[in-house]
Amino acid sequence: MLLRADYNSNPSIGTLAAVNDSVAVVPQQAPEEFVSTLREALEVEVVTTSICGTSLVGVFLAMNNHGAIVCSQVERQELRVLQDAGIEVEVVEERHNALGNLILASDSGALVYSELGESTKEAVERVMGCRVHAVASLGGYRTVGSIGAANSRGVLLHPSLSEEELKLVESTLGVRAEVGTVNMGVGFVATGMLVNSKGAVVGSETTGVEMMRIQDVFELS
Repeated sequence: MLLRADYNSNPSIGTLAAVNDSVAVVPQQAPEEFVSTLREALEVEVVTTSICGTSLVGVFLAMNNHGAIVCSQVERQELRVLQDAGIEVEVVEERHNALGNLILASDSGALVYSELGESTKEAVERVMGCRVHAVASLGGYRTVGSIGAANSRGVLLHPSLSEEELKLVESTLGVRAEVGTVNMGVGFVATGMLVNSKGAVVGSETTGVEMMRIQDVFELS
């Protein structure tokens, strides 16, 4: 299922939540309408918490179906919420703390910003079950996690990626790679989308044409 949503009139929903096939992690003050939309479209349990003391869950938490990693600024009670939800989490010492913006992952592979520490890259391999390929940028952007979103069948990416970069993403993540946008032309697709193998929720400003593209790439019914 593919649905539109916003978060208190903010269409950048991907910055405020993180999802896999079982769980959606959202801020503590998440509107009930937003939570209900995630449950309906993604068929997930929804848990509420801040991450690193902020509502920017999708910025600070990198997650797939195997596990998640977060920087050491995570608070003890936040970590407990994730673990109680059945998420295997590893805390890493990392000066680049916005890990959700710096890791683009499927369940089998991950592209990570090359300046992340070696221990962080090892944690991605170990906890998220991914083979890791480090890159300085994709499409000219260092925030490689923000320019794409993936499920078990496809990955949607910023239109600035070259054909060579698309092939790299495709071979690393093991899914079909295509370009597209959300929220009326925003290429940082992860900021405006939450997707798993069951469905997707996109920002409320996403156009019908963009939604058709998303439905095709992720093979959503």
